[in-house]
Amino acid sequence: MRVTINRAELLYAVQCAASIAPGSSPIKEMTATLLETDAASGTLTVTATNMELSLEQKLPCVSCEEDALAVPARLLAAMVEKLPEDKVELSRSGRSPQLCLRSGETEYTVSIFEKGSFPKPAIPFPEDTVPVSGIPSMARRTVFAASRDSKEQRPLLKCVNLMFTRDGLRAAGSDGTCIITASGDSKSTGDVSLLLPALSLEKLARMCRDGDIFRVGTTGKTVAFLRENFIYCARLMDGTYIDTQRLTASIQPQFQVMTDIPGLRRGLESVVSCDPDGRIGLLFDGQRLTFRCQGVFGRAAVSVEVIPLKGTACGESWFLSTQLECCLRALSGNVRLGIASGGMLALETEDALYLQTAVRSPAAKAEAAAKKPLKPAA
Repeated sequence: MRVTINRAELLYAVQCAASIAPGSSPIKEMTATLLETDAASGTLTVTATNMELSLEQKLPCVSCEEDALAVPARLLAAMVEKLPEDKVELSRSGRSPQLCLRSGETEYTVSIFEKGSFPKPAIPFPEDTVPVSGIPSMARRTVFAASRDSKEQRPLLKCVNLMFTRDGLRAAGSDGTCIITASGDSKSTGDVSLLLPALSLEKLARMCRDGDIFRVGTTGKTVAFLRENFIYCARLMDGTYIDTQRLTASIQPQFQVMTDIPGLRRGLESVVSCDPDGRIGLLFDGQRLTFRCQGVFGRAAVSVEVIPLKGTACGESWFLSTQLECCLRALSGNVRLGIASGGMLALETEDALYLQTAVRSPAAKAEAAAKKPLKPAA
């Protein structure tokens, strides 16, 4: 192998690969990034996998010969990051078990694995794919609602449901206590529902921009996102997800007010410091919404102006503050805010609907705890 390549392009590619490859594995080759050169097309292909995800990227380079080898992924990313010049040379002599990286006066030598049976991503037929754009914004509005609990026994709650409909792409996420549905690219039409692990969607979102257009298709139990010189494949989950369309249609707010997300965000942030991981109260009173918090660091209350839309806005409901904070960070623009039966919170923007179940107020929780009989001493 003898390759000359742009350092910035190589660094981005190997960092993305390092985010896919596992830090440790019984199969040592799995912790590596596969580098393949093609002298005819002048490309270096960078591939990484962890059996859940696969990533393949093609970079332009100057190559005099064809070769394929695997380098420990995180070590490779760390070395390329520290190289000083704009160009990097990768080389090895014959079938040497070592790869040399040179840039300016800096040189690294690292042991490598041969290509062997390094798994490559499966690619769907072009006619079986649909266009999708806006992946980062779609992930931002849905991933936060999926469960992050490592002890969660319901794996589907760690997924985002991607629904290709005749009206375009829709996505939903839920951890069992809150749920969000969001609309996406209207050109992504179809009749298929996919369950993609939320972490897989989140990683893809970090590697692209909203303007990037992918072709998306399935290959058995995986989904592939393709664009020029880039292939990202993720394993799909089997099972039946929540019927979000029926659920959201069945929940009707008893009243609704209008405000904006930045105002709600400021109100919540002003009071949540009293109990960062606790409960937040929303007190509705006509044209005023008051955020209340009482916890280990004291009490606080902040009011924001709202515009009544329907019903009589009154009463107080309590919610877990961390979930509501994540929601308000993910959404933007104007919002219709209401409380449904049972105290469920409903926030509706132009392209998303968020529902969160109510919890007991701190006073009710303390009262219930006081009534709980004590266990007899041993």
